[in-house]
Amino acid sequence: MLRYSLILICIYISGVSTAQLSLSLEQAIEMGMNTNLEFKINQLDVALAEAQIKELKSTGLPQVNGGVGYQYYFVVPQQPIEDFITPSVFGVLEGTGLLPQGTYVGPPETFELSFFQPHNVNATIDASWLIFDGSYLVALEAASLYRELTDHKSEISKQQNKNNITKAYLNVLLTDINKTTLQNNIISLDKIRYETSQFYKEGFVEQLDLDRLDLSLMNLRTELDKLDNVSQLAMNVLKLQIGLGMDEIIILTEDIDMLINTMKIDAMDLDESLDVTTLPDYQQIEFGIQLQQLEEKRINKSKLPTLSAFASLGESLQRTNLFDSNEAGWLPSVSAGLRLSVPIYDGNRRKALIEKNQLTIEKAETQKQQYIDAKAMEVANAKLQYANAKTTLDNTEKVLEITKNIYDKTLIKYKEGVGSSIEVNQAESEVFAAQANYINAIYSLVNTKTDLDIALGK
Repeated sequence: MLRYSLILICIYISGVSTAQLSLSLEQAIEMGMNTNLEFKINQLDVALAEAQIKELKSTGLPQVNGGVGYQYYFVVPQQPIEDFITPSVFGVLEGTGLLPQGTYVGPPETFELSFFQPHNVNATIDASWLIFDGSYLVALEAASLYRELTDHKSEISKQQNKNNITKAYLNVLLTDINKTTLQNNIISLDKIRYETSQFYKEGFVEQLDLDRLDLSLMNLRTELDKLDNVSQLAMNVLKLQIGLGMDEIIILTEDIDMLINTMKIDAMDLDESLDVTTLPDYQQIEFGIQLQQLEEKRINKSKLPTLSAFASLGESLQRTNLFDSNEAGWLPSVSAGLRLSVPIYDGNRRKALIEKNQLTIEKAETQKQQYIDAKAMEVANAKLQYANAKTTLDNTEKVLEITKNIYDKTLIKYKEGVGSSIEVNQAESEVFAAQANYINAIYSLVNTKTDLDIALGK
């Protein structure tokens, strides 16, 4: 029994260990490339584009179709036939004197005649091949361009996925910093509360001093409880961006302090210019314009004749009794030919389509210029925000150091009996506010650096 219990425990421990994922930022991004559902959808779009291209190409390849049909006539179709033979024979015989005297040749009689049998079987094989179609040739050019456009859409999706995972990952790290800071504050304040309670027992401080510390501790614990929920929400967002289930356990291995120090000392050239033509979004707009230009070319080619070849091989069987081999057998037929279709007049539809397409191209060109202007503003703003964030972080770091020194000195004075609890609480509040500002400055620096990299296409 003990043996089986140990085995179960080992299995459980193994299951727990495999359920935990230790991920650096780079590993999280790499995993997201394989598990993120949005990225998978874009990969499927690429595969769909390939399938559509194959479908288009198949239009110009030979088409072969076969068929077998059976038909039974419950009432065999008949045709009225005029008896032209009897009058002709009588006319010939009258000149020979062979007709008996008094023979009367009346008007031709009409009788019913059928060329069908009740059972009819047909078997055919038809083939056709598009020899020339100007619109089809242009469509093949557009198909190649469409494949590149779809690849670029996939690249844009991949970049967006990287950006989303990066921000979500950093958000979890920053939330953890905030939690750690609050936990350290609670530990420090709890220690001060204990020391103050000892002073109270000896009559050196009032109950009001303890109440103020208790209130501060209660507020900190309340904030920590809120931050626990925020931390879980941030982790859930990261799991969603990576494409993991909510029950997965993730351990982040990135060192946020090293990352922050790198960002602070990172010598970015804020005068660096952006070559907008290298960005996937810009290239997608360009592809769209080229596709519209090919569409105009296709419309113009549609006024050319279309030539196709066809061939047909068939056999038919007609019998009174379908399985009577003594009756007539299969009758073959073979035909082939060319079919030329020449457009003559389309009610000015082609002219209207060209006009519409030219307006679409003009609109796309305007949108391209709009994108260039917007991108230039985005980069300029991102540089300013990043520079401001670096300056703000440096300043808040200095302010935090000063407020900590003031708090430490105020606390020493309070313990020596030359300071008041109000001064301690005020200094404590200033430290907490400086810590909050420092964490917000870190968050701003990380986000503005990420936004600047995104704006520069890095």
